[in-house]
This record gives sequence, C-alpha cells and structure tokens, in this order.
Amino acid sequence: MSTINVAQFHKVFFEESLEGLDAMEAALLALDEGGDAELVHSIFRAAHSIKGGAATFGFPEMAAFTHEAESLLDQVRDGRRAIDKPIVELMLRTVDCLRGMFDRAEAGQPLADAGSESLKLQLAAAVGREIPAAATKAATKSAAPGGWIIQFRPHAGMLAGGNDPLRLMRELAALGQLVVEAQLDRVPALDALDPSECHLGWRIELTGAVSREAIAAVFEWVEDECDLSIEPRVAAAPPPAPVVEAVAAPTGAGGAAGASRHAASSNDAGSVRVGIDKIDSLIDLVGELVITQAMLDQFREAFDPSRLSLLQEGLAQLARHTRTLQESVMGIRMLPIGSVFNRFPRLVRDLSQKLGKHVKLDMVGEHTELDKTVLEKIGDPLVHLVRNAIDHGLETPEKRRAAGKNEVGTLRLEAFHRGGSIVVEIVDDGAGLNREAIIAKALQKGLIKSGEGITDEAVGDLIFQPGFSTAAVTTDLSGRGVGMDVVRRNVVDLGGNVAIKSRAGAGTTFTITLPLTLAIIDGLSAAVGDECYIVPLVSIVESIQLPADAVRSVTGGGELFRFRGEYLPIVRLHQQFGCASARQNIEDGLLIVVEADGGQVGLFVDGLIGQQQAVVKSLEANYRRVDGISGATILADGSVALIVDVAGLIRMQSRRKAA
Repeated sequence: MSTINVAQFHKVFFEESLEGLDAMEAALLALDEGGDAELVHSIFRAAHSIKGGAATFGFPEMAAFTHEAESLLDQVRDGRRAIDKPIVELMLRTVDCLRGMFDRAEAGQPLADAGSESLKLQLAAAVGREIPAAATKAATKSAAPGGWIIQFRPHAGMLAGGNDPLRLMRELAALGQLVVEAQLDRVPALDALDPSECHLGWRIELTGAVSREAIAAVFEWVEDECDLSIEPRVAAAPPPAPVVEAVAAPTGAGGAAGASRHAASSNDAGSVRVGIDKIDSLIDLVGELVITQAMLDQFREAFDPSRLSLLQEGLAQLARHTRTLQESVMGIRMLPIGSVFNRFPRLVRDLSQKLGKHVKLDMVGEHTELDKTVLEKIGDPLVHLVRNAIDHGLETPEKRRAAGKNEVGTLRLEAFHRGGSIVVEIVDDGAGLNREAIIAKALQKGLIKSGEGITDEAVGDLIFQPGFSTAAVTTDLSGRGVGMDVVRRNVVDLGGNVAIKSRAGAGTTFTITLPLTLAIIDGLSAAVGDECYIVPLVSIVESIQLPADAVRSVTGGGELFRFRGEYLPIVRLHQQFGCASARQNIEDGLLIVVEADGGQVGLFVDGLIGQQQAVVKSLEANYRRVDGISGATILADGSVALIVDVAGLIRMQSRRKAA
C-alpha cells in the first residue's frame, strides 16, 4: 500500500485552471460579439480540464458544478441548442462562480455556497434536468444501519478524462470507515497491459451514518464511465480502522502527471513561468562565468606584471558577463502586461450594459513586458481609470448622436516602452473634463481661491485630490470621491507618475509612466556635502549651472529660476536632508531639473559623480519612511547612498507653496 499526497499539486492546478477561466471568459465575450462557433470547443475544453483536475485533486463540489456547465456546453457544441446571449450570460456567471470557488479553495474554506448551489441548479435546468436536493448539499436521509457495499468498475477511457479512482476513494473515506478490496480479474498479461487504461475494479465496504445519495454524489461525474452498484451491507462486527488502498495513477490519468513537472515550485509563495529559452541563456552565461573565473584564478597564487593585460581582459569579461547575467535574471521577472489587460473586456462589457452605453475597447501593446511586482500592483489603478472613463468620460448614445459622434464610444488601452520606462495610456473619445464643474467643486471645497487663470493641467490635477468628485448622485460606480487619489498614490508608490490631458468634446487621455522594474534603477549619483544621493534617471530633464543673478527670491524664503520660459522652484537638498559641508552658493553647484506628477523643480547639488545602476533597498523594512527618500542602495565602496523620491519632493514643494 502507498499513498500519494496530491495537495502538493494544488498550486499548479489553481494557476492552470485560472488561466483556463481567463480563456473561457475571453472566448465567451468573443461569442457575445458574434465570434466563430469554434470558440465553443475551446470553452468546452477549458471546462473539461477544470472538471477533470478538480476531480483528480480532491475538489468534488467544483467538479460537480463544472460537470453541469460542461453538459450545457456539450449541447451547444453538438448543435442541440443555439448559442445566445442568455447562455453567454449564464456561462460568464459560471466563470465568476468558479473563480470564487478557487479563492475559497486557496483559503481552505468550503467550496460550495448558496450562490454556487443556486447557479448549479440553473445550469441543470438549462440542460433540461433537475438535480435532487440531496445531491446539492450533504444528504440527511436515513442511512443503512450496517453500511454499504459498493461495486465500482471503470470503463475503458475513464482515466483519459481526468478521473482518478484514488480521488474517489479519498472522498468515500471522508464519509466513513472504509475497507477496499481490489478486483484483479480483468488485469491482462504484462505484454498486453495498457498503462493509459484502468484494468482494476473495486469492492468497497463503507461503514457509517451515510446516505445512499451522499455516496452517489461522489460518483456523480463518472456515472456514465463506470459500472456502479451501491447496496446496503448487513450489520456486522465493528470494522477495523480505516484503510485506503491507494492505487498509483498511471501516466495517462489526467492532470496529475502533467502537474508533477512543476512539483518543485508548487510550495513556493509565488511563482513565475519562465520560457525554456531564458533558462538556456542563463545556463550559457553561467558557463561563460566559469571560464572567466578559471582565467582569473591564474592570478590568485602569484601575479606577474607582464600579464597585466590578461588580468584587465579577464576583469572586463567578468563585468560584461555580470551585466548580461543581471539583465537575463531581470528578464525572468518580466511578464506581458496582457495578463492585466485581459480583465478589461469583461469589465467594459458589464459596465457599458449597466450604464446603457455602447463601448468599443481597443487594446494595443499587450505583449509589452514589465516587472512582475509592478504588474501585480498596476491592476487596481487601471481598473479605476477604465471605470472612470466609461462612467464619466463616454457619453450615452443619445448624447453622442446629438454631438455628431458615432453612438459607439471608443476606449483604448495602450502600453509601450519609452526610454527606461513603460507607458500605459487610457484614452477615450468622450466629452472630456467638465472644466466648469471641476473649478466650481474645487472652489466649494476650498482647494483653490479663484478659477481665474487656472491652466488645463491644474484643472486636471484637481481630480486627483482626496475626496474630490463632481458627481451629483452617489452610485455604486462613482460619487464618493475615492478612486482617483488612490490611483495617483498607488502609481507614485511604484515609482511612477500619472498625467492627464483633456479636450472638451474630444476625450481624455490618462498617461501612466512606470519603471520597468522596482529592483534596479538607472540613476545619476550626486554629491551633497559629504553625502551621495541617487536621482532616478527617468525623472531627469537636464542638468544646468546658473550664475548667481539667475535666481529670484520670493516671499516666504523660496527661490525660483527661469527654465525654458517658465519659473521653477529650487529645492536645496542640503537643506532638505540636513547635509553638512554642502555648497551654499548657486554658482558653485549644479541644478538637476527633474519632473514628476506633471511638475518640475530644480534640485541643487554640489556636483555630479556619474551615472550608475542602483539596487534598490527598502528603508521602511529596516528603518522608517523618510519624506523625499524612496529607498537606499549600496555603492561600490560599501557606503550607503539614499535614492531621491522626486515625486515626493515636488509634492512637498507644492504644499509649502500653498501654505
């Protein structure tokens, strides 16, 4: 006897099944728009895989639920009924319900709830049959006093459908005391053995207060793929302790064999799927490093000055290989933003139907890659912006026709690389920002003293203020003044910024600029007194040196300088961070012009040291949050340099100006 712990495969099963649900949802949305009937087959295959995996890995409620959805899809696939919007809607709700089941499974909670049981009955009704009430919940009918004798013999092909007898035994063992006897009468000679088929049968004695309906529910999804009898057992002496004869699943038994390929990572806190080409590249690089190490090892025992050129060449190779290795390792964390974009077709469909608007969604640049950590945190800000565009930006069909527009509004999500950053744009062709309403609300809330002379950029910036909303009526979509300030805060926390451009009657564009990765940044190191600070390269506009008479003092102690036709404030880093021995005179130092959140300032430093990559270390994990500082890094000489939070400094400067 041997046992197999299938729990080790749960994580991989969850990941693959959630990908299957995403594929089902995308295909259903395409069908809703009149897509090819071939999509039905892909939806059926995804549902069948989830059902088989759920049955194999010990989730009978999920398998039974998916079985009902599969039965409905089978009727559509065979042409017994036409695909229509009610069926698409029902299947979309099924996808949502299964996602909830997976969430509960990961949390160790019961999978079935009132919602899933109700939807299961609706699916069965759509197929044209009824589910006995006892099969949808734990049966409470009278049990046989002596227990049950179960005769179970799989048909040919049952294993290929992903159904595992071991899982069935485990479910029965959870109902009561179990004794299992394998029946070997159909096992062929070794040369005729087919490892993809189950040649065994089983006689199972189940003792306990268990109803026949509860036992039948265990076999519900294999009832057409086996010979099964469930008969009362004559009461006898108390049976021995529970015993389960574990039958190792053959290679062809559905997803278990496939899941074993990922068993090594199934217990990790998080995982990333990596292409084999990236793994091959890493192996090649490690080989190159080994060769370089062997070259440098020659100089460890004794050094001959005549071989200095060889040492320099070896060190140069080491530097190149290290940089390439770093880029390759970072590339492993890079994932396409399409995994975030894919959630929006469903969101746009549901919101547009709810609001009575017609919306066409265009997605561009889904294959643009960014760091997994950034990817995981950018989803919520994008959801807020998409909801805002549909609710506030795009007009109703009637208003669009009155304005001479196509009644179908367009919403575009686009991602692309620019320099060392990734840019995500959310563009709509709606009415644009209501400048008058925003100014009126800002005056009412005391955010501005007058609307005279306020620029469009400043008007756009007002909607990011906490609690700001122009909605007259509070709904479940808008009007509570939360969302846009959260968008900015979340983006800034990722080291990025968000800007807005709008034209009345022509639409609005939100532009989010993000670093490709949070782990390593390109920066410019600057000296301030005895300290060294890193300014992110993505925020730098220009470095300039000013004469003393180019600075203008303003009331309150502030300083301004003229840059490209505008006056920008000066932030002296030595005053901001309390650095001793720093240069005081403007003409003796440099100004680094930086921008973030649509604003610009000049950072006054003693001088520039050079450009370098900085491995970001969190201050908050070891110290506390410091205003104007986003993290720290360790320099080549072992000293610590702080990384400037440009967006934070600009916000601090704005608050001082407002005060």
